[in-house]
Amino acid sequence: MASGTIIELTSGVSPSCPYYLGDGIAGWLPEHLRRHDFDELYLVTSDALYTRYGKDLARGLGGDGIPVNVLTVPEGERAKGWPQLTDLCERLVAAGVTKDSVIAALGGGMVSNVVGLAAGLIYRGVRFVEIPTTMLNLTDGTLSNKQAINGALGKNQFGMYHAPLFIWADVAYLRGEPPRQHRSAIAEAVKNGLVHDAAWFERLERLLTPGLEAVREDLLGFCHEVVRSKLGILALDPGERQAGIILEYGHTVGHAVEFLTGGRLLHGEAVGIGMCAAARVAMKLGIAGPEVLERQQYVLRDRLGSTVRLPDELTSEQIVEVIRRDNKRRSGAAIRFVLVPAVGSVHVVDGDWETPVPETLLKSVLSEG
Repeated sequence: MASGTIIELTSGVSPSCPYYLGDGIAGWLPEHLRRHDFDELYLVTSDALYTRYGKDLARGLGGDGIPVNVLTVPEGERAKGWPQLTDLCERLVAAGVTKDSVIAALGGGMVSNVVGLAAGLIYRGVRFVEIPTTMLNLTDGTLSNKQAINGALGKNQFGMYHAPLFIWADVAYLRGEPPRQHRSAIAEAVKNGLVHDAAWFERLERLLTPGLEAVREDLLGFCHEVVRSKLGILALDPGERQAGIILEYGHTVGHAVEFLTGGRLLHGEAVGIGMCAAARVAMKLGIAGPEVLERQQYVLRDRLGSTVRLPDELTSEQIVEVIRRDNKRRSGAAIRFVLVPAVGSVHVVDGDWETPVPETLLKSVLSEG
């Protein structure tokens, strides 16, 4: 796809918002911002990202007549908590943000989540724009309307749904991202195929290599395909309350592993481990045969070059303890999993997209794996 071309999509969730995808499209951002009336623009990013991208972005916006107020926040999963959220809210108010302002989040999922939640809380809601700089945030995180921070006992325990004004997805930012981060993002793309689209999963089986050569050759085209793979699922259930829950495949164990490792494992790496744990659970329950696990492991480990093993230092008791406080936990004692009986489909019983899993069975799987 040609550099500078803007592909206009919608986020697919409810409420939906415009999603502008392109390669090297920073010069078009002022025009799209001016479609909305606002008094000031507040750009929130990290120190490193400001040096790498934010300074040029702010200079370009200012040169186009849009003055920018810049604030920076810490990076990393450990910086996604109450102290950082409170500090950002107070600094935005002190800097002069009003109900008529627009806040822009330049960064990965952690920056987007903290900024999005701050925007939702200040004055009961200020408009914000998401400008993702990671493949995971560009192809997955920005499409959810979910803004959250971690609690002391688990991941994403405090948050709200607050939709951005629009999403500005420029893959030019992704070229500065390490390959490991790209692999993390692609694990979520693999998940989309496993739960919904066998043909997409098969395409990834053929396309992926540990060096990601085909991905780098057409970064815009690949990201477009990944976004569409998620939008196809969101179209089934824009509120992610029923069928949309299939997007959580692998996240029950994955979120616990990510939280317990303090971000040492990236989100997609932890979800990949969680997907393999879920496949083992499905085998134990007689819902799936070994071929689902084998194909998952082949794509994640051999084709993508990602990890599929639980960290040795984590125990099944630790993981289950965090799962008990999972932010999607429903009433009742049973732990519930999205399970895949065959590539491209999800196990559904009486309209329920999640399957109760006995705690003893889950601990057995985790101890083995």
